[in-house]
Amino acid sequence: MYVIRSLTAVLFAIAVCGPIGAQEEAAQPLDQATEKFNQDRRRLIADNLQLTSAEEERFWPLYDRFQKDLSFLLEKRRVLIAEFGENYDQMTDAMARKLLTDRLSLEEDRARLKKAYLPKFEKILPIKKLARYYQIESKISASVEAGIAQELPLIK
Repeated sequence: MYVIRSLTAVLFAIAVCGPIGAQEEAAQPLDQATEKFNQDRRRLIADNLQLTSAEEERFWPLYDRFQKDLSFLLEKRRVLIAEFGENYDQMTDAMARKLLTDRLSLEEDRARLKKAYLPKFEKILPIKKLARYYQIESKISASVEAGIAQELPLIK
């Protein structure tokens, strides 16, 4: 669980401080933090899945595609957080509605993506191992979301 908590801090930094006109000097540490997060995440998954060599050979390329697709959703979330921050002091009803509907759409997109990858992962992993992988992803995601929620103020 310690690894998941430390991953939360890194992903929060990525979510909030991403490339929103970030200064050149801030980009390199952020890139390093992102790389470390991805390495830690991968190690956590590997340690908990205990893949056979045959499973590894097929799992990791699909995992990489899944993470790439997921990164588009994470970027959308980062943009939503930035919009929230930019409009926090002057939040209108229209902006609050947009942020809310965009956030709900993002959650639906994430669920749809996980569901779309399920049959692909099923061809590679036994169902119990696949369920464990999805549990790990859910725990990481929940931990990250909790960290972000803790840092973001409520709408006024």
